[in-house]
Amino acid sequence: MADPAFVIVIKPSTIILTALALTCASASAEPDPAACERLRAEARAEAVLLYAPRLQVEGARAPDVVDTSDPAALAGGLQARASIAMPLIDALRGRAIERVAEADCVRARLARSASYALTLETRHGELEATRAELAYLVSQVDVVDSMVADIVARAAQQRATAIEVEELRGRRSSLRLRIAELRGTTAMLAELDGDVPPAPPLDHLASTIRTAELEADRRRADLRTLSAWRFDVRAGVAGGDRADWFAVLELGYSFGQPFQGGANDRALRARRAELDESDAIPRKLERLRRAMHGSVIALEAELRLLDDELATINTERTRVAEMTTDPARHLNSRLTFEHIELQSRRASIAALANARRRLARESQP
Repeated sequence: MADPAFVIVIKPSTIILTALALTCASASAEPDPAACERLRAEARAEAVLLYAPRLQVEGARAPDVVDTSDPAALAGGLQARASIAMPLIDALRGRAIERVAEADCVRARLARSASYALTLETRHGELEATRAELAYLVSQVDVVDSMVADIVARAAQQRATAIEVEELRGRRSSLRLRIAELRGTTAMLAELDGDVPPAPPLDHLASTIRTAELEADRRRADLRTLSAWRFDVRAGVAGGDRADWFAVLELGYSFGQPFQGGANDRALRARRAELDESDAIPRKLERLRRAMHGSVIALEAELRLLDDELATINTERTRVAEMTTDPARHLNSRLTFEHIELQSRRASIAALANARRRLARESQP
């Protein structure tokens, strides 16, 4: 018996499909959640076998009757066959598996964003608000120290009372304690929420989650559809009393495919109906959006009140600043402290309102 030789046939379509798969797998440069990476890795591990040619080695005894439809058949005797097969439908199936993984990846990413949004709930914007208030108060430390130093100097000249000095020192101490408190709160919130990506507008997130669910099911339906087809190209050598090469082209089709198409459509309709009836996450996101909308309205009303108070204080400060007496200077310092306290509150509320306005998809008033 002659030693069988091996013939490797690499089809251009195989190269194209493999290149497309590699390009798709590496096209996204943004960081993905661990679940997304796992889905891609599992899909690649399954698809890589479907992309590659398959080596087949057969040993058989051929019957005495020659099968003219098989060019490799011999008239009796032992026969060995070695071939390289390229099942092209399997390559398409591998590509479909990776598309399913990509659809599941999108769904996992959106589910992660929704999970973060629902976990934070009423804490949305707290980190931004705390940072804004802290930044403003820190910027006013030098102003406060200057006012306290001024009244201490005037007290040394007996132009200010000890009560007035203690009042401003007490308010400075309160401001410093507030800064320390805000730093602690900022550190805690940054540890809890610092790695949380900004959530997109909640109405958009709710709709895209539903779309991603249906897209993943459509990709699975496409994968099932390929099961109805078979298209293999096989080439190699057969050895018996003599050796010769052979090539086989196999094309198969299941008549169940039209029925499978209808079944896929019914499955998608059933999935859509299921999402309509038990769409828990989008409904929770919509409730959160309404809560953020109500919060923005309340915060904007508070901002208007603060602006009125600040306008009144600024008017009074302008009037007092024109006076050069010691009581007027002390009154101006008291008004400055009140202005700083109100402005810090305003900075916090404005940052909180802006963060929640983005979630509720509302324009700046």
